[in-house]
Amino acid sequence: MSSSSPSAPSRLRGARTWVGTHSGDILTWLIVLGSFAVGYVAYVRRLPFFYPDSRYYLAMAYWFGGESQESARELTIDFADAYRVPVPDVDQLFGWGLVQPRVVLPALAALPVRLFGPFGLAGTVLLITLVMTVVFTQILRRRFGNGVAVTVMILVNASYQLMMFNGGMLTESLSALWTALTLVATWAWFRKRSSWMLVVVALTVVGSAFTRQATFIVAGAFVMAWLLGSLFGRRWSEWGWPALVVAGTAIGCQLLQTVLFPSFSQLDQFLKKAEADSIGEAILAVPRMALRILSGDLGTFLERDLTLLLLIILALVGMVLFFRRPEAHLLLGAILGTALYNITNGTPTQFRYAVPGLIFFVLSAALTLRAASRQTESVT
Repeated sequence: MSSSSPSAPSRLRGARTWVGTHSGDILTWLIVLGSFAVGYVAYVRRLPFFYPDSRYYLAMAYWFGGESQESARELTIDFADAYRVPVPDVDQLFGWGLVQPRVVLPALAALPVRLFGPFGLAGTVLLITLVMTVVFTQILRRRFGNGVAVTVMILVNASYQLMMFNGGMLTESLSALWTALTLVATWAWFRKRSSWMLVVVALTVVGSAFTRQATFIVAGAFVMAWLLGSLFGRRWSEWGWPALVVAGTAIGCQLLQTVLFPSFSQLDQFLKKAEADSIGEAILAVPRMALRILSGDLGTFLERDLTLLLLIILALVGMVLFFRRPEAHLLLGAILGTALYNITNGTPTQFRYAVPGLIFFVLSAALTLRAASRQTESVT
């Protein structure tokens, strides 16, 4: 053995020193990942992985993995029968304009599905949700500290609704991850002012657009951060260029999808749910529809997900108390974007349509908790 090599006792002391120095970080990650594991296991024990929307993503994953559309449909039927989920014919399964653009998740799951069957899609979503959890936690740790990060992420991981939407064979967790990555790329642009980071911002929005048509949520968040930041700062806000990139990319993707996949009309859905014959009548029905959606969702939260309700309340409190901060502006814009999708869809969705903007609720809730912890520290 070389005389320059550290001895076993010295390596052990070094390891103990490292653990002692980083004990807070280690404990933070153990709590967050442990609560994630508990929440996921509880979800698996109570609910299936497979939902009506899942049939489209599974069929596409089979197709992208090399199966013909007919074969992909038959394989999807074999799996969906156990969940009593009917599978439409080939034209509807692969030609419905609402889900046709949602190609990113099936593309990511194509190889796992080919290797492991339908649960390859569930495994892909599990990995995505785990990455989302890690990204959320790291954002919170860096901006608010370990204590706030642990508290907020326990709320996220313990939520019945969030684990259902994020853990099932659905696109929500990937969509939420894209939004968080858009924020990370934007903060990197703030530091470096590199035009390449704006390209990365745009690419994350493109990825989100072809995961789920929810990009007006992140666009609304960024535009509101720009406008209110400029108003309060009395100058062009640093959110300006990222907001223009995000909004421009979101609109461009939406127009492209409308041209390429015209078989679904959000306007027709809006008119149908509003029971209206014209846009004017439908707009007049918006307050009634919004009240019905809020009432339905609130009833769901009170009945089976107080954890998510508490997270939402903390976020709304943070938005009001710290309205001059960008986190509050982002949340307000995200809420407006979510309302656009939710009201035009016309039905309560138990926070599902808000999941792509989950990071904005998380950040605003963290503001509230940090303020509370500082007040406690000043008293003690």
